[in-house]
Amino acid sequence: MKILVKIVMLLAALCISFKMDAKEMESPNYEKYVHEIVDHLVSKMEKKYGLQCYGSGGSMPNNIEKIDVLFISYRTTTINEARKMEVSAVQELLHLINAHEQIRPYLQEHPFGSDRIHLSISFRTETDDRPIDGSIALVSTVKNNIYYDTAEIQIEEPTPLIYMNEKKEVVKEWIGGGPKEKLIPLMEETYEEALKLVSLTDP
Repeated sequence: MKILVKIVMLLAALCISFKMDAKEMESPNYEKYVHEIVDHLVSKMEKKYGLQCYGSGGSMPNNIEKIDVLFISYRTTTINEARKMEVSAVQELLHLINAHEQIRPYLQEHPFGSDRIHLSISFRTETDDRPIDGSIALVSTVKNNIYYDTAEIQIEEPTPLIYMNEKKEVVKEWIGGGPKEKLIPLMEETYEEALKLVSLTDP
């Protein structure tokens, strides 16, 4: 009888432990709020600029420290146009975050600042390649700075691979190499500088 009681108690303890583990594995409420905010942002940016979101996330171990959103655009653009799109997206995201009352208790700080946003727009051609015509290939906001990159084709040298075959002979092969797209840094500016420039050019 004592053995049966011990078994029942052990099973009950395991059941409670399983429920606690399952609860810990559930996504916290604030992740749901982040998804809501990002969905609103994506919808607005798609209507405004035709942007498509291909990834989002951030740093949210115990609360919301940083939010990442990655967009892609199939258009050719200049620095001025890329700046306007980038600033517009970041400003809209900040508005959505700071106006969301339910997410407020989970923010690392309120108001949530642009230094906690990582947002990028990757510009592509119809064949899904980076443009190599000198136009902007990538614009991104990281730690309150905006970076602009172009792209070009560079010829990379193959990499030597040395190994021993079944006959214990040393074999040398060359792998990789050839033409590759590479991002080239063009310029950078603070987010505040970009915000002022966009405000001056807006009607």
